[in-house]
Amino acid sequence: MTRVLFVDDNPVVMTVYRSGLSMAGFTVETAHDGETALAMAAAATPDVIVLDLMLPIIDGFEVLRRVRADPQLMHVPVIVFSNSYTSERTNELWSAGATQVLPKATMTPKKLSELLLTIVPGKP
Repeated sequence: MTRVLFVDDNPVVMTVYRSGLSMAGFTVETAHDGETALAMAAAATPDVIVLDLMLPIIDGFEVLRRVRADPQLMHVPVIVFSNSYTSERTNELWSAGATQVLPKATMTPKKLSELLLTIVPGKP
């Protein structure tokens, strides 16, 4: 099964997407802050990381930078999933190594599941 590390500090968002992705066949692990996300990714490399930008302790942009600098994690797709960005910030995210940048406002668990299937090879 495809392992998704879903990183968001909003418990409602986390619950909705964890449930939707799980029902689509993904194994979903969650982290509510950047520090926990990095520790979890280092302990067991996920197949994909879905990452909010506005996080406590270590923000999502710094998490992205650290993932791309880590030889164990640098090839893991990272989908930035946030409403907290501008077009300038989006360019910075692409430059930092984001695989995809998605607005939460227009995304559903079903749409995210379908996108994950195109990014992560194989079935969920």
